[in-house]
Amino acid sequence: MSRISLKVTGAQGQGVNSVGEICGKGLKRAGYCVFGYREYMSLIKGGHSSYQLDASHEKIESSETRCDIVVNFNHHGLEQNYADVKDGGILIHQTPEWKFPKEHQKLLDNRNVTVVYLPTEDILKKLKFPPILGNVLITSVVWSLLGQNDEGLKELVREQFGHKGEELVKKNFMCVDEGIAFAKDCAAAAVVLPDADPSWKDHLFMTGSEAMGLGIVHAGCRMYVGYPMTPSSPLLSYLAEIQNDTGMVIKQAEDEITAAQMMTGGMLMGTRAATGTSGGGFDLMTETVSLNGIIENPAVFVLAQRPGPATGLPTWTGQGDLLLAVNSAHGDFARLVMSVSEAQDAFDLMPEAFNYADVFQTPVIVLTDKHIAEALYTQAPFDEKKATIDRGNLVTDPKKLAKLKAHDRFDSSAKDGISPRWLPGSKAEPYCAQGDEHDGAGNVDEGAENAVQQMEKRMRKMDALKTALPEPQLLRVAGCELREGIDTLIVSWGSNKGVILDAIEGMEGVAYLHYSYLWPLKTELLEELAAKAKKMILIEQNYQGQLGMLIKQECGLEFDQKILKYDGRPFFFDELQASLTA
Repeated sequence: MSRISLKVTGAQGQGVNSVGEICGKGLKRAGYCVFGYREYMSLIKGGHSSYQLDASHEKIESSETRCDIVVNFNHHGLEQNYADVKDGGILIHQTPEWKFPKEHQKLLDNRNVTVVYLPTEDILKKLKFPPILGNVLITSVVWSLLGQNDEGLKELVREQFGHKGEELVKKNFMCVDEGIAFAKDCAAAAVVLPDADPSWKDHLFMTGSEAMGLGIVHAGCRMYVGYPMTPSSPLLSYLAEIQNDTGMVIKQAEDEITAAQMMTGGMLMGTRAATGTSGGGFDLMTETVSLNGIIENPAVFVLAQRPGPATGLPTWTGQGDLLLAVNSAHGDFARLVMSVSEAQDAFDLMPEAFNYADVFQTPVIVLTDKHIAEALYTQAPFDEKKATIDRGNLVTDPKKLAKLKAHDRFDSSAKDGISPRWLPGSKAEPYCAQGDEHDGAGNVDEGAENAVQQMEKRMRKMDALKTALPEPQLLRVAGCELREGIDTLIVSWGSNKGVILDAIEGMEGVAYLHYSYLWPLKTELLEELAAKAKKMILIEQNYQGQLGMLIKQECGLEFDQKILKYDGRPFFFDELQASLTA
């Protein structure tokens, strides 16, 4: 795979993101597939952060560990990111009179790295411009070293700052000219991009949270309630930004318990509603998850994962909450746990989540993670006509409502445990929706026979749900025929999808089975493939290999190798490729 990569480092608040965003948009418009990855500490200002872009004329959805160009806003980047430059790469900094320690300089020399000092402060003084304009100056140097023309950059600058007046635009254009003139002296170190593919120009450039937000809108959701908690906050923020266009009710509740309860009330009244949070917030919501289980109410929870326990690594990524989603909330009841993996199915799977919640009248927990939530994807325009809305056994027809009796609501003899549902205030007999064990009409009944009947009714939905779910996806079979056997079968889920597909490109004898629906767990296809595979590898971003634990629990399969990562960073393309070929 032919790709180039750029990393911008600095303190939070220095403009690291603005340089990355402009370059990312520009490269996409120039005809490249761009993937963006951010690292930052849990501080508002200060702390060390980075913004990385990987670009190719081919589809990519992953980052690599070392970059062609590394830009350092301050000396901390020179200390911490000097080794992130590829052989023959470029390291740009703006720290006057900087001297690398001997061992650092030796590494840079061995890698033939060109170190470029950009005298940003001196250039801005010459122009009599304030320091804030230095970001555009830095961007223009990088842009030029990527072989791009000034017209494209100036167009982006006008889009970014045009609303602030023509005078500011002119100043930024002067910074662009100065930066490009400076970069000409470094032309020998310029990075050569692969040939552009014009088809990428018409794609979207968006985060996973934005894709999920559009998927929620596309699902017919009319209310979203949340409480800010990284990395679920970008979803709440995006839906709030577009609420005037969508007409949705977007509410920041006072806490996660309230958010879950408001979503529950909205769903009970017939409005498609959702709530979102991260690990600690979901802990607070689990009593409401259980409530929805017993009142058989559709409910959609978005659980954006980050490493725990406790506060853990609040601005980093992980997949440690799978078992939490599967086992959270007290008592036995049916639930669906599913996971998105990138921008495309963050959009596509949200209508499915609401449909399953409605049809089976049960909680659905949708897993995402920090990497998906904040990564930038080059995404084809979404098919806005593809999804269907299925409200299940929701009765709204007046003639059918008139025939309903209160005990129909939780009728223990209902096929697959799915009984009719009607909205409070409908012209049908009222029923009681409450958290105590109840009879068919919702009246409290603690009798042993009733308890058994109601438990078995609710759990029949679990069997029906498992039957209705699709099998995991066999996403790639490289250089082998399934009927003849597989050298290596990779099994994974969530945000690992993109990097796995990138890493196994060109590998022979490899098959990749990807799980989107994680509970109840279907294993028929997995068992069939496992019987043909010489080796099975599990890839997850958690310590225990939690999907592997569920697989062993359900069908007894063991993996020959587990590639597990739990340092808060995603898998990188070259890192994973090396692990798979070791």
